[in-house]
Amino acid sequence: MRKTRIALTILSLLAAVILVTGCSSVMALVKSNISGLPFWYYEPSYNIGKGNTGMVGEGGASTERQAELLSYTNLIEILSDRIGYELGQEVYRELSVMGTINQFGLQIVDTFSVVSSDGNYHYYIHAVLDRALLENATSEENKRRTALSEEVESLVLEGDTFVKSGKELKAVENYMKAMALGYGVDYIDSEYSYDSLYPVVVELLENITVTVSASRPADAVCTIEVQRKGTFVSSAVGSAEIKATYLAEDSKGEVYKDNFVYISDDDGRFTFNAINNSILRKGTVIFSLNLSEEMSALMKAAPEERTVELGDLIDSKSLTFSYAKAYRRGSIAVSVVEHDSLGYVTGVSEISDYLTSKFVTDGADASAFYSELDDEQDIIYEFNHSSRTEECMLVIRLGVVDVIESKTGLYVASAEGLVTLFNCADETVLYQSDVINASAFAQTEQEAVTEAFKTLSDIAYTLVKAEYV
Repeated sequence: MRKTRIALTILSLLAAVILVTGCSSVMALVKSNISGLPFWYYEPSYNIGKGNTGMVGEGGASTERQAELLSYTNLIEILSDRIGYELGQEVYRELSVMGTINQFGLQIVDTFSVVSSDGNYHYYIHAVLDRALLENATSEENKRRTALSEEVESLVLEGDTFVKSGKELKAVENYMKAMALGYGVDYIDSEYSYDSLYPVVVELLENITVTVSASRPADAVCTIEVQRKGTFVSSAVGSAEIKATYLAEDSKGEVYKDNFVYISDDDGRFTFNAINNSILRKGTVIFSLNLSEEMSALMKAAPEERTVELGDLIDSKSLTFSYAKAYRRGSIAVSVVEHDSLGYVTGVSEISDYLTSKFVTDGADASAFYSELDDEQDIIYEFNHSSRTEECMLVIRLGVVDVIESKTGLYVASAEGLVTLFNCADETVLYQSDVINASAFAQTEQEAVTEAFKTLSDIAYTLVKAEYV
């Protein structure tokens, strides 16, 4: 009878414990007594406050310090999995040094260390986190994932519409953007993944052709046609963005690379006619698919071995167009009238010779015409009553605005000019500039003035070349 009462008492106490703490807590208590590990290892969220939640990190190593550091790493991995994105090194440093992660209200409240039979250390840390901050971080990540998934899906579906409407290169743009955004993201629909879209992009690009269908090399003008090869007939690719790249010359005579993006019409065509009047008179235009931004984004997202073949395929669609613009207005006389600081004509011919040589070097039939007159109309009148027969005449009036000596001992000359291009036959003005300005440094006052005048002549050359060619 006594044994029975003792057994009933133990059962009553156990039932009371279960009622108070819950079955899971009792099981955690039992496990703790058996394993020797702390109760919180099995019930990290027990009795830590309604607004909190608990986590446990653990690590094992040959030294206690190494085991401790690994437990921090393990806790951060668990937390990263919970919120859906990887936490960086700055979070690890905060946890290992301060024992906290402020953005989650996390703090380490207990630790436990034990040496196993093999001599290794096992280290356990009990962390308490603010549940609201944790759920907010998780919610924000879910929103980000949803937004990314929707963006990728929208790009692909719009790309599908482009294909159906004969705008295959627009579709390729969309698919490549989606590939870059979704690369390595496991929650993106597999239908919109990199591996699913890659062969679609390759097939579209392989069937794209870019050709010159008509050209006038003497005018640097051509018609580009973009088509998609079909089984029996080719179809036009509309809204195709093609980048035209060519060399141009600035006002200082320096060559630079320029480009402009053209868009094909519904017939898959566009006409190239350089909007930059400074394009070199002789040169080559490279037409390429305007996918550099999409390719750059893809190369940042994916390893090189996953993108190099696609990049080569895009490059293979480029083509070149060579041109040599003719001087259709015929021969030209060049007259540069130089004035001193008082406004008097100097009679110096150096700049006339300098500018004439630029035209000759560029293939023009050009000769200098020296005049000491001060008015453009008087100069063209003088020219037409001479024995000269050039079809056009360029008159440039240059004057000194100011010359000063700098603190370094160099002279600084400021100059201005006015440019006029005449048709000699009827003395009509083909082009006239506004006042142009330039300045230059040199060791002497005269050298500074000469350099400033040369700079003005370079500017004038660039301005009139578009009209004269």
